[in-house]
Amino acid sequence: MVILSSAIKGVPEDILEAARIDGATEIQVFWRVIVPSIMSSIVVVFTTMVINVLKVFDIVWVMTGGQDGTEVIAERMIRNMFTFRHFGRGAAIAVFMFIAVIPVMYLNIRRFRAEEAIR
Repeated sequence: MVILSSAIKGVPEDILEAARIDGATEIQVFWRVIVPSIMSSIVVVFTTMVINVLKVFDIVWVMTGGQDGTEVIAERMIRNMFTFRHFGRGAAIAVFMFIAVIPVMYLNIRRFRAEEAIR
């Protein structure tokens, strides 16, 4: 939230004022001016959140130990590898988690390259 808030506050006031003078409504200003201006911050926050969701293992393990239906994908990977000794299943889950992060990383790299090309 702090990153998105600071990104929104970093949008130049001149651009917002120009959009309003051109007759854009506040919704149009938001979707057509603010969101494209902060897209790099949105991608960074999205990437961070996806990675955090996939590795939320520590909180679930410490609080509940995976009991009472609180199992998450990273906890299942650890349980398969080290408790049940199903190394193949645990490795398959790890590969799945890696493959799930690749599209997000691709978006991030593409956005950073586009920003570098502008600079």
